[in-house]
Order: sequence, then structure tokens, then C-alpha cells
Amino acid sequence: MEVYYNGCLVIFRTFYDALFCEHAFETLQNEVKWLSKHYHNADGSTVYLPRLTANYGEESYDYSGLTFQPVPWTPFLTRLKADADALAKENFNALVLQLYRDGKDRVGWHADEDACVGQNPSIVSISFGETRSFWLKEKTRASEVLKLTLQAGDVVLMQGTLQHAYLHKVPSEEEKSARINLTFRKVIT
Repeated sequence: MEVYYNGCLVIFRTFYDALFCEHAFETLQNEVKWLSKHYHNADGSTVYLPRLTANYGEESYDYSGLTFQPVPWTPFLTRLKADADALAKENFNALVLQLYRDGKDRVGWHADEDACVGQNPSIVSISFGETRSFWLKEKTRASEVLKLTLQAGDVVLMQGTLQHAYLHKVPSEEEKSARINLTFRKVIT
């Protein structure tokens, strides 16, 4: 277990073994209803998210100006949710999945600090598939970046003030294959 930022970021390395990771990746790739979402820039041009996405659970977690209709939990997602709930001591009701199809797919600097998740939310992130970089930086010190690597089976717990004080991203990386990331959160209605 690795702990950063006074316990606001905890990484559980190889929480899931290689055999489970292979099964999880294949199951998620085939069972999830992946969406290619787009939005319109101020100039009217269409921009597609540089990854596929999906939203499961009881509540919708909308982001990037996009609205999602959540799909009910599958048995496999319910199993992963139980692990996330136990690690965070939480009862998550929303899940955002991202499928990074290759190394060109990415997500830019952002924080998951929307009002719908409340003050100091706990978010559990699970990775399956390709190893990818995960970068963090303080909002007030843009020059200092913590560069981490997340592998299949790693679980990240983000909690406390992390979403309010830090930004995170998954940068593009050439010659990478597919990665699936799940982020469990509790949406307050």
C-alpha cells in the first residue's frame, strides 16, 4: 500500500491478481454499453471525448457538459462495487467507466469536485488492462507533478481534500494497448 498527500491518496497495488484482471478486462470490454460521446465547442465544432465511456448505478454522474442515463448494475459490477464500498467504507451509487482504446486515448487535467459528490468525496478507481501513467498536481503549484504508474489490478482510493486541492490526468502514451478504468462515487441527491 502506498500513501500520498497525508492519506488523501492511497494505492493498493495488485489488489486483484493477474487471472482475475484478465477475466475482468474481457468481461467489461464485452458487457459494458460503451458510448462515444461528443460535445460542441463555442465555435460550433464537434469534439469527441478521446476515450469511450459508460455510466452505471442508481444515480447519474454527469461531466464534461455531458448528461448520462445510468445503466443498472450488472452482477460483475456489483461484485467490484462491494470491494470499492469496503475499501472506502462507503455505499457508492454511481460508476463511471472509461475505455482507453490505445495510448492516444486520454483524459486531461481535472478534479472530480462536482457539487453532486459533496464535500471531500471518496472515489475508488480500479484499473484493468494496459499499464498507464496517472499524474497529480496541486492546483496552486502547477509545476510540481507526481507521476505514478497504475497497472492492471491496482486500486486507488482518493479521499479527503484531494479533489479540491489537486488535479489529476491520464496522459496520452504512444504504443499502449487498451485500458479500462472504473471510478466509483456517491452522488448526493
